[in-house]
Amino acid sequence: MRKKKIISAYLFLILFSFASIIIKTYVCGKIKLEIVDSDKKSIEGKIKNNVKQFSQKKLLVITNITNLEVTHKSFLSLLSGKEGNYVKKVVHIDKGSTSDRNGKALDGGDGKTVGCVNGKTKNGERELFGKIDHSLYDGLVIILDTLDDDIITKLNIDYVKSFIEKKKHIFLSLNRVNGKIASAFLNELNLNVHGNNSYVYDNFNSILLKRGYFDGKEKVGKAFYSTEIIENTPIIVSILKKRKQCILFKGTAHSVLLKNKYYLNVLTCPKTCVLYDKNDNIMKKRKQGTDLLLVSSIQLENNFRLIFSSSSDIFSDLFFSLNKDNYKFADNLIQWNLKMTGILRYNNFKLYKKGDKEKKDFFVDDYVLISIDLYELNNSYWIPYKENDIQFELIKMEIITRKFFYTNKYINSPTYYKYINLPKEHGVYKLHIYYLRKGYNILNLEYFIPVRSFLHYDKSKKVKLKNYPFYFYIYLSLLCFFIITLIILFDDSRCTSEEAKKEKMA
Repeated sequence: MRKKKIISAYLFLILFSFASIIIKTYVCGKIKLEIVDSDKKSIEGKIKNNVKQFSQKKLLVITNITNLEVTHKSFLSLLSGKEGNYVKKVVHIDKGSTSDRNGKALDGGDGKTVGCVNGKTKNGERELFGKIDHSLYDGLVIILDTLDDDIITKLNIDYVKSFIEKKKHIFLSLNRVNGKIASAFLNELNLNVHGNNSYVYDNFNSILLKRGYFDGKEKVGKAFYSTEIIENTPIIVSILKKRKQCILFKGTAHSVLLKNKYYLNVLTCPKTCVLYDKNDNIMKKRKQGTDLLLVSSIQLENNFRLIFSSSSDIFSDLFFSLNKDNYKFADNLIQWNLKMTGILRYNNFKLYKKGDKEKKDFFVDDYVLISIDLYELNNSYWIPYKENDIQFELIKMEIITRKFFYTNKYINSPTYYKYINLPKEHGVYKLHIYYLRKGYNILNLEYFIPVRSFLHYDKSKKVKLKNYPFYFYIYLSLLCFFIITLIILFDDSRCTSEEAKKEKMA
């Protein structure tokens, strides 16, 4: 009996620690809306993007792939924008030391060169990534061959999480995972890879079956094609309307430890795909087919974005040359990860009474118009966002009403609008717009509306016919008070009665 209690206690601790990993999704900050003039016109059509946040980036690249600049040259070129190279530093991690892109040992900041063994500096004072200020970079790109326990001792999880807390972005790819510490590292990022040194393979979609024998067989011998790509999102832009993109893949599979609303299955295995262990044996009682996730995207409540690929080879020059769709696929992933696609912005929030645009005081049961303009970032231009699933809520202590906005039928108009009657009770109401559409940043907007009741001294407010009894009783009470006052002042009956009493006594 005692053993069962101890076992149950251990299980509870394990479940609690597991839950503590996946519960934290950070908070989406609320933006307070400001009303603009009702006569202000919306900007229609395309608008050139001038926001530096969505056009300029500073990236830190971390890798343990030898000669990354040679094997993944095209991938690194995708990290270059129109205004220059986004990559500001490349850090190479291996079992011996850590060095930058030019092959020089990293400077510790005090003029001494720092080598890295088991995650600590030679003098044992501090870890390597404590010397690289994360605030200098807008994003983190980690592209690895094997993620093992030795790499984790050098790559501090707290340093990686600092990018999440600051609403930046991470691009993470690897070919395989080996070790419990490495698996725990991924769990901290809400990711889980199926088994150590495992890999996925599909005999029916093998590259060797479709292309035959060719040079480089040893590099792509376990590669296969997959057309199970996500659609109808801003992450992947299809350039081929007649057929789906076909991605050449070689690596392992993973799953995401989050609620469905926080991640997307960007690329999954074909139906005939299975999972193998390091000894080339099929892993039974595991996920198979389209349940095996190859590439995923995560976006948390604070609009942090993460792309995770359980293969780094698919971004190599070899795979780009064998399959052109891989290059376009990688470009789409990077554009979304760097927040250059899938971004929504708002403008021109208006709230006024129908037929009375100047007055800003709201009374119970007023008929008002709510409108807002929404734009989507696409190819360095802001274009009108056109969807029919945007709704708002009117909240007091609880939700009073929830309705969808109407969209303007004119294709170049970004305006969403809705006419509503304000509640029949006075108070302060919150207008809340929370919009979460997979692949886009989260909009969390609010505005407080003070709603007044009818006041008898408010001359600017026309009284409705049904409210006249209220005013009738007010004026009737005033009239009665005036009459009673006059009676008291001019009534002499009390005086005559007192004089009569005096006469009797005399």
